[in-house]
Amino acid sequence: MKTSNVLYILGYASILLSASNFLRGKAKSGHTQDVKERDGLFLGHWAPTFFILGKVAEDREKDGRSLLDFS
Repeated sequence: MKTSNVLYILGYASILLSASNFLRGKAKSGHTQDVKERDGLFLGHWAPTFFILGKVAEDREKDGRSLLDFS
């Protein structure tokens, strides 16, 4: 499996996990509610990073270069 595909999958998984944590935090009451909501928001910030890295990896794969080749 290509690196770009793995990074895109991680981006979508981050969105799903974020929504799941946030909604579980909404359903409960008390201290755990705040923690789950914050965890959900934190995980949601990972998605753009994974998508950007996926696009970079995809462009490098098209050029025949590796992700770590900076020349």
